[in-house]
Amino acid sequence: MDTPPKTPKAGLEDEKAFSETLLTDHGLTDQPDQPDQPYRHPESARLADADTGTTQPAPPAAATTQRPWIGKIMGHFKLLRLIGEGTMGLVIQAEDIHLKRIVALKVLRKQLAAAGKGKSAVDQFLREARAAAALEHPNIVRVYEIDQHGGWWYIAMEMITGNSLQEILKAAGALPAARACPIIADVATGLQAAHELGMIHRDIKPSNILVTRNGHGKISDFGLVRVDDPNDPFDTYAHQSVGTPFYIAPEMIRRQTIGPAVDIYSLGATLYHLLTGRPPYTAEKMEDVLRQHLHAEIPNLQQVLPDCSPSLVVLVQRMMSKEPHLRPSAAEAAAMLHAESIALFPDAAGISGPGGSSVTVPWQGMPDKTRPPLSDSTILMSDAPLWKRLGYFLVRISTLWRVVLTIVLLLVLGGLAFRLYSIRKPPSQDRRLVSRLFPQAPADYGTGNTEMMSAPPSLRTEVPGFSWVGKVDASTCRYLASRSGRYFYPIDDKRAVLIRADQFVGYQTAEEALQDGKQPAP
Repeated sequence: MDTPPKTPKAGLEDEKAFSETLLTDHGLTDQPDQPDQPYRHPESARLADADTGTTQPAPPAAATTQRPWIGKIMGHFKLLRLIGEGTMGLVIQAEDIHLKRIVALKVLRKQLAAAGKGKSAVDQFLREARAAAALEHPNIVRVYEIDQHGGWWYIAMEMITGNSLQEILKAAGALPAARACPIIADVATGLQAAHELGMIHRDIKPSNILVTRNGHGKISDFGLVRVDDPNDPFDTYAHQSVGTPFYIAPEMIRRQTIGPAVDIYSLGATLYHLLTGRPPYTAEKMEDVLRQHLHAEIPNLQQVLPDCSPSLVVLVQRMMSKEPHLRPSAAEAAAMLHAESIALFPDAAGISGPGGSSVTVPWQGMPDKTRPPLSDSTILMSDAPLWKRLGYFLVRISTLWRVVLTIVLLLVLGGLAFRLYSIRKPPSQDRRLVSRLFPQAPADYGTGNTEMMSAPPSLRTEVPGFSWVGKVDASTCRYLASRSGRYFYPIDDKRAVLIRADQFVGYQTAEEALQDGKQPAP
């Protein structure tokens, strides 16, 4: 039996060789301010030790000697500091000296690339970068470029100023559903984009889900991605049980044919962990954990969280179904999680914005230092009447803008007046012309009023099965809200269809919704 090649170990000799291939910084000596504590990029979890499953974070600067490559130039990147390291390589914070932006460089160890399976390691490294680069989505960590310098392959990717879900769980424990659901909804939205391109992540877990400072979820680490291509020469894991034991799908354990449903199972297991503070299946031995994934009953979320909504309990059970065809798609899971976010009443006001639906709230033990505190004189204009808000706006704008707004208003009114004046009855048809062209036509042929013809029916928009649409008469309502939710929405808002039928509340005016304790949706 052949002895497998030994895995090269991280050490000063490796880093010294790496440093010798770099250029000395000429004139770019100014470095950005370093944080008080060493920041560990969550992507460094990809470089975990294969035996222990743990990552080697960068030690404090005071505890180690200066890295020989700090301050040097690799391609067009200035290397600033170590974020994380492992047997696969290093993750380094760097500055793009051309674009002046901070990035995270994942550098593959040259000794690993030159080992017995060097080509396979490089191929898998390239495959990860190309898969992530093909996905332009706000809920997926962006890859800017991949290149090599002096035989050292590296990936330049988006630098996430935030934490992984694994770090949040370690610091804050289980999260309330009002905070967990929006993050997992973001991840499901990112998975939907990947699945539409025929990609299966295969390693969804808390350490591969990053949470930005404004609360949005992003998917990272496409090292085990499966591309829907039977001729893919680099899918070295096509017939292997890959993944993390606490979140792996049953069909992955059985080495059966897999599809996007494996990501949904892992996402459901991650959601369960996020809500309860522990994985769905635990045991002293990993073999027993895998056996529970195959044969144990699906954990009932309500036994751990009695106050959890029944719809969320059912969703987690569906996502963790043993049979792949019984699990929801990524799009359906995202819609249902968005609906849960609307129905829940968060303990802090939040906003939604580009990149996801997550509620912006400070994490327990991780305060958001970028949010200024509200003083006693802070005016919450969302609670003021409409005429007060309009007056407040007019007072704050300059005279020039008042003139511009007045001109625009006059043009709009003039256009409406012209439109109303120009509307007239359709011209009467000349029967003599019709008789000459069509002598055999009926007496009333060509003289009918075309405006009386019925318009083609409008296309019906697809809505989730739990929606109020088609189940509740909302003909007298202009605004809608979820009974237990904080916000109300205009009836034509696309988010309004996500309100559940059993939570439906309708209002004729916005004032009625405000009096009922609701707030306008951001």
